[in-house]
Amino acid sequence: MTQFAKFISFLFHPIFMPLIGLIIIFNSGVFFMDVPVEYKRFVYMVVVLCHILLPLSILPVLIYLKHLRNYSLDIRRERLIPLFFATICFYIGYYFVSKLAPVRLINLFLFSSTVVIFILLFVSLFWKISIHMTGIGGLTGMILILSFTYGIDSTIVLSFSIFVAGLIATSRLALQSHSVLQLTAGFFTGLLAIFILMMQIIL
Repeated sequence: MTQFAKFISFLFHPIFMPLIGLIIIFNSGVFFMDVPVEYKRFVYMVVVLCHILLPLSILPVLIYLKHLRNYSLDIRRERLIPLFFATICFYIGYYFVSKLAPVRLINLFLFSSTVVIFILLFVSLFWKISIHMTGIGGLTGMILILSFTYGIDSTIVLSFSIFVAGLIATSRLALQSHSVLQLTAGFFTGLLAIFILMMQIIL
């Protein structure tokens, strides 16, 4: 059970959620199907670099400097530097994408993701919230926005997202990484933050 829980935690790591969100948006059937392939490639490249590779690159350095014990970030205070660095990287990614083209939904999603990381950084100053559940909660919020804004039938994707949230929560409990309250707070922090911030697309 422990190995399976670790596998689920890695497979649905929150650092992959912005990329998964982009994949869903670009394949959702809205007008973004007409966006040039070059634009999609650029956005994917920026997100992989700024939302995944750069935030991950600081972890070995912090471990070498003995600021981290391992890559799991289970200790609350060890999360602060990685989250601060991730916030900067996320904003850089948003900045470059927003300057390329005014595709509002993409820009709002990347900006909202940056705000969520900042919220996690702030909360982590005082409390250990579940970053995994915040990630899947944010993805769920984005799927809801697509449904409400463009009338897309997202029943299958939304159901899968909720199923994954259950898997992640069960895995984090099995690994004794979080309490039920930390998991619940993480999920609704991500869901509400992304949903409220991306509501601007409707206005």
